[in-house]
Amino acid sequence: MLGTVVKAIFAFIFISSAYILFGFVYRYYQRSLKFLRGPPRSSLLTGNDYEIIHQEEVNVIENKWFNEYGTAFRTSTCYGEDALMVADPRALQYVLHTSGYRFPKSIDSQQITKMMFGRGILWAEGEVHNRQRKALNPAFSATQLRQFLSLFQRSTARLANKWKEEQLVSSVVNVSQWLPKITLDVIGESAFDYKFGALDGHANELGEIFKHMFYILTPQCRFPSLPPNTDYTLPSLPAVLPTPLANFLCRFPTKEETRFREFSDASKKVAKSVFRTATEAANGQEDSKGSKDVLSVLLRSNLTEDPKKALDEDEGSTRTIMLAGHETTASTTTWLLFELAKSPKDQQRVYAEIRDVRARIGVEAELAVSDYDSMPFFNAVIKEALRLHPIVPTLARQAASDDSIPLDFPIITESGEEISQIPVSKGQRIVLSIAMYNRLTQVWGDDANEWKPERFIIDSKKKTALGVYANLMSFSAGVRACIGWRFAIMELQAILFGLLEKFEFSPPPGGLDDIQRVPAGIMIPMKKNNWQEGVQMPLHVKARE
Repeated sequence: MLGTVVKAIFAFIFISSAYILFGFVYRYYQRSLKFLRGPPRSSLLTGNDYEIIHQEEVNVIENKWFNEYGTAFRTSTCYGEDALMVADPRALQYVLHTSGYRFPKSIDSQQITKMMFGRGILWAEGEVHNRQRKALNPAFSATQLRQFLSLFQRSTARLANKWKEEQLVSSVVNVSQWLPKITLDVIGESAFDYKFGALDGHANELGEIFKHMFYILTPQCRFPSLPPNTDYTLPSLPAVLPTPLANFLCRFPTKEETRFREFSDASKKVAKSVFRTATEAANGQEDSKGSKDVLSVLLRSNLTEDPKKALDEDEGSTRTIMLAGHETTASTTTWLLFELAKSPKDQQRVYAEIRDVRARIGVEAELAVSDYDSMPFFNAVIKEALRLHPIVPTLARQAASDDSIPLDFPIITESGEEISQIPVSKGQRIVLSIAMYNRLTQVWGDDANEWKPERFIIDSKKKTALGVYANLMSFSAGVRACIGWRFAIMELQAILFGLLEKFEFSPPPGGLDDIQRVPAGIMIPMKKNNWQEGVQMPLHVKARE
């Protein structure tokens, strides 16, 4: 009996190995984009993915490639697969806007998203995504979001008071530890009427997981010689491994998978608690039936009898909104303060606009949306921070059918031919570089890599309109653009106004040159050669007189 089992195991390993080897060879000789130029593959197993994921700073390697090969080129991913890396405006518009759902997320992206967020709006495709988005849209309308301005302002004031209470003013503060607390409290209260109590130091399971959610994805936390997340993150694994072997590997989760599953389990507990309490409170209350906050929208959707409008518990996107709704805003604010600390003249100019608005509306008055929008340079620095520091640097897509992607800027092929269309086959992996588009000299000028908020005040027409905000790709674009982008902008405005009104930010002793933009799923700040300290953005904070 034992001998039979051993033989079966060896047979399974042999067949799987032969299958994988065949996949390598087949893909290597059937390369889909071999007519394009691109960097040489550094490994048959990992292609160029290993060097991209393990680079110490976001986009350094890709920047060299885009400068050499143009706005679109071939790169190699794992197991011999070709990928099309793109930052061309027209190509991005075609994939995200024109083609709608014809370029869905890549298989591995869908797997990771489903593991973390369930079958919510980040995971869904096609008609399912369209149904979920329509159900959630009322909760994210500009009119609905205005009611949260007061919460944004109160929360920022509490953060300022915390700094004073803990005697952090006139000292160096790691703002990257504090900003996620305020945004987590805000998203909990505004979207789900749930109090995390992060700013007050209340410990809870989900809040603790958030603290280290992305640190485990940093290059220093990865195994030094093997590809990261081999069982699900490497792009082509599902297509190379037989399903039984892929399922078997899932029984041995990586530390990233374990952390993601912890987040998933903890967020499910919060969601169930929130929904149970809200359902009990809403029973028989007529006024709740017209509410359009996220929680009310989800409750009504769960109770609807129309299957086209219903969102079940796993589709409710509570996990998506909790994580994406607080971490991205906190990170963007962190990089915004980083740039203003390095640019005292710009910080003073923003403060001058803040002071003028305060003089006009009164010291104790709450600001309205129109007050924030009335400050041109204030809003320009927000846009410039979003441009220079997109928290999610790339998006992964694949072609649902044979297609041809148009280019704004022609490229040169391996044979020396100039082309302005790239033919792609069904299943072709496409990497959309948000970070490179946001710094493309053809779009933003020769100073695209420099901090220059004035570029958003100067009236300059762009050939291709992209994104949902300021021609930026930071919130993605098209049918899959970030549903909460207005929420994020309003929150950014409130936090920036509230902090700059009371504090002046400057570099710590030694400066900020050692801060790196580290790739970790999202872009996080860490000190060069000192990553063991964790996420770091040390700024000197001084109270304004």
